[in-house]
Amino acid sequence: MEQPRVGVLISNRVYRKMWNGEKDRERLDFYVEAAARSGVQLCFMRLADISLDRLEATACLPGPQGYERKRIPLPFVIHNRTLYFKQASKLKLNKLSELCVVFNGGNRYGKVYIHDLLMENDALRPHLPGTKRATRATLRQWMKHYDEIILKPDSSSIGKGIYKLKKSGSAWLFQPASAGNGRARRRIRFRKKLPPSLLKLIRSRPYVVQQCLPLAHYDDKPFDIRVSVQKDETGEWQVTGMAVKVAAKGKFVTNVAQGGAVYQLEHVLQALPHLNTNQVEQDLQAFSLSVAEQLDKHLPNLADIGLDVGITSQGFPVFIECNNRDLRYSFDKAGLPDAWRSTYANPIGYAVYLIQQAARKYVQRPG
Repeated sequence: MEQPRVGVLISNRVYRKMWNGEKDRERLDFYVEAAARSGVQLCFMRLADISLDRLEATACLPGPQGYERKRIPLPFVIHNRTLYFKQASKLKLNKLSELCVVFNGGNRYGKVYIHDLLMENDALRPHLPGTKRATRATLRQWMKHYDEIILKPDSSSIGKGIYKLKKSGSAWLFQPASAGNGRARRRIRFRKKLPPSLLKLIRSRPYVVQQCLPLAHYDDKPFDIRVSVQKDETGEWQVTGMAVKVAAKGKFVTNVAQGGAVYQLEHVLQALPHLNTNQVEQDLQAFSLSVAEQLDKHLPNLADIGLDVGITSQGFPVFIECNNRDLRYSFDKAGLPDAWRSTYANPIGYAVYLIQQAARKYVQRPG
């Protein structure tokens, strides 16, 4: 009997590097290893390679001599690992989802939308920072209640476009997360009248205004934890790994792309001896699983997320954001090779689970 086939949707950039034998932070070879262990055939595809009319795809199949391009029937299960911004691509992905099981097909959700979904769970509310769409009115309102406010694009990644409003005496400071050239990238001091660059910023694209969380510090720098939460071969959510991201000196964002450093959780917690390491780990895991389960109720075919979770100085977990296309390399930088590999193995295991579930339903259906 032919082995079942699992597809992985990848971007043009990753596809090109794969075909040319170039290294990339997206470790496709880890998918290949996991598929070999699970007894499934693996194929990598771009959305443009798929024909919905013929129910076929031109895919790249791994082999002993590298990758081979081959025309194949559409796999029953497909794991999406890329983002689509054009409406035509989104429509095609939606149609593909009607023909196959595509998990993590939707992986770009606004921060306000995710916040509102989590707010429906009473147990999660104490862990959530106040989050609203940024307007002149909400900025004014929040400046009355908080001394520090974060401004983030409603849909962005790797720490781009983040700013802080911080009260300084009787004035306010408007500053970017990272240095750069131009008036909008410098620190601006103002009192009552909101600066034109700030108003221009929130009009340029959807922004959210968020309560600045009281994050615990390591080496006098704020940190948060990247928590990989995935469904595995059991079909259930589990925490694959946790890695700490520490902000660069003088910065308030922890993203690696913004100069942040990555450490193992146990290492960082050793510098906070008043906290119980095991209890913090258990609390982070329980909270992260609750977040995944809550989002799973509303987001179709969700199976693979990376959460950014902070802790206060007392170890209380606080939600920062959800990444529906976790880049995973934090675990490599933290020296956690097993967790890093598992972030690729679990989606393959979940794909096998979906195939087995479908096979059972087929066998059990009335004859």
